[in-house]
Amino acid sequence: MADVGGRLREARERLGLTLEEVERTTRIRIHHLQAIERGELEGLPSPVQARGFLRNYAEFLGLEPGEVMLQYAEGLHKRKTRPRPPLEAALRPAPTAVRARMPGWLSVDMLVAALVTLAVIAVLIWGGGRVMAAMRQSSQALQPASGFLIPTQTSSPSPGLSPQPLLNELSGVSPTPTSAVSSPGALTILGPASQVELHLVVEKRTWLRVIVDGAEAFSGRAAPGQPLPDYRGQVVEVWTGNGGGLHAVYNGQDQGLLGDLGEVVIRLWTLQGVLTPTPTQTPTPTETPKVTPTPLVSPTPRPIRLPTTTPEGGP
Repeated sequence: MADVGGRLREARERLGLTLEEVERTTRIRIHHLQAIERGELEGLPSPVQARGFLRNYAEFLGLEPGEVMLQYAEGLHKRKTRPRPPLEAALRPAPTAVRARMPGWLSVDMLVAALVTLAVIAVLIWGGGRVMAAMRQSSQALQPASGFLIPTQTSSPSPGLSPQPLLNELSGVSPTPTSAVSSPGALTILGPASQVELHLVVEKRTWLRVIVDGAEAFSGRAAPGQPLPDYRGQVVEVWTGNGGGLHAVYNGQDQGLLGDLGEVVIRLWTLQGVLTPTPTQTPTPTETPKVTPTPLVSPTPRPIRLPTTTPEGGP
């Protein structure tokens, strides 16, 4: 790992850049950049986020991301195959001379408790800083993004996903009052970028469809561990039939699982943020029965009885 970090540090120094300048452009924290250059990638939040940071940092410095990721993978393989120390050496007790120099009140339990307390305080401070930074970014970007709406899906006789890409639906939305439009179910505002870069990790078997800038990039079943390319474009749309089996990293930021196991999820990544459409149903109008006119009854003619005349001279 030190070879990868040293290569990135030499490239940065060759360009005359400081860590502060790199942080402003890549949105990667300085302590993460320092850990990467020291080769301490295990200190990053997760392996998926470590790969995203490495790729973004290499692209920013003008290096080939594929070579850097290959070197990172070789380092992981060497670390896993490195022989472990014998169990006897690991279980060997510490020298008694060190114990003799320790004060009576400084016991092992107190040291462990102090270290745990310091670790908890550090995690709380670090997490609070991240939450405050995310709240500031959201408050700054919510004003221009408040008018970005997603059209709802109307009810149809047969359930299922529509094969028409969501990008085409967005381009055909009319702002008239009668159009059925609902606000997005979830909107996550992230930092500005020149394009969307999405990395997907399949953890459970799922049906997957990826559309990049209106063109279908992938469609079919994806198995756990199946390698998928990084999708780049202005708009990346993902359809999955198992939200709990698909992990996403958006522009170097870990998005976690897209949903629960067996949940159908539609997610749209744009330069403005992450959109989750919320399908709604439009009530079906009921036809008013037509009134059938009743035919008029014609009167039946009745016979007229004429008076009978008796001839004169009769009996």
